[in-house]
Amino acid sequence: MAQRVKEMVSDEIIDESTVKKEVEEAKKELEEEKAESSDAPKEKSEVGVPTESVGKDKKTSVKKSSKPAHGKKYFAAKAKIEKDKVYSIDEAIDKVLQTSTSSFDATVEVHAKLAVANIRGTTILPSGAPKQKKVVEVTDANAEDIISKIKANKLDFDILIAAPSTMPKLAAVAKILGPKGLMPSPKSGTVVENTKEAMKEFKSGKVEYKQDDQKNIHLGLAKVSWGKEKIKDNLAAILKIMPKNKVSALYLASTMGPSVKVEIPK
Repeated sequence: MAQRVKEMVSDEIIDESTVKKEVEEAKKELEEEKAESSDAPKEKSEVGVPTESVGKDKKTSVKKSSKPAHGKKYFAAKAKIEKDKVYSIDEAIDKVLQTSTSSFDATVEVHAKLAVANIRGTTILPSGAPKQKKVVEVTDANAEDIISKIKANKLDFDILIAAPSTMPKLAAVAKILGPKGLMPSPKSGTVVENTKEAMKEFKSGKVEYKQDDQKNIHLGLAKVSWGKEKIKDNLAAILKIMPKNKVSALYLASTMGPSVKVEIPK
């Protein structure tokens, strides 16, 4: 019925009697459709599909997706991790390496739940960052060219390093860069006087960390192929910048692998 009325409006039908006639016909069609559906035979519930109680006596079948959220490899890997056990850092890294199920070189990730908010900054991972990011420098000499490319949606970079003098110019593309997390900021270490040095740091393993709305920090640490010691070194660097006694939960996991709860260092 609503669709019929919408069509009438779009065709600009302004004769009142015609509109009333069309509305009455639409109502009649709707009533006929309801009658047909109530007379139709009810389909049987699928075998094995559970039901939920509605009120006291009625039950309605609830179909569940036949496709599992994870595959056999994931559950086989998860079975190697003791439920509710909190592992030491060494044990946790071993478990993550043992339970990496991907066919590619997975990233080892750290996930931390904090008891405080607004935690953000940068740190250098001694073993290097797991993802090589393209870093672009914005100076007074190339600012106009880079801004033109940004306006044309040619964002061929992962990190933008800007000199403070170029920030008023970059304000023209803030609405493009901001939602993508690419706008340079002093808090992220991407607005600096020495742009050359900043570029070198980001290319050698400097990473930005920032809490999400649930006070969590998610960060890639290393690649599985790097081995235990390099992963451990990078994790130690991350733990150093965490607010003391404010980490309420800590987990390690590989890409597509199960998570391992880690003992929080004191």
